[in-house]
Amino acid sequence: MIALSEDDLKLLREIAKSGGRKYTAGAIDRTRYARLETVGLLKGQATNLSDVIYELLPAANEHIRD
Repeated sequence: MIALSEDDLKLLREIAKSGGRKYTAGAIDRTRYARLETVGLLKGQATNLSDVIYELLPAANEHIRD
């Protein structure tokens, strides 16, 4: 299992509660999303130059159980 910070777990749970997807718009810091993408828990899909939709991957399920 991958060691995740409390912030990582909180973000994963928030995304799970919103249907497994998170839309980010504009020039924001996406560092926390990129980290989860790097470890294979999220997948990002750019919708245009400044917006990204992140989707939980199946591997995230083991980390978001309550």
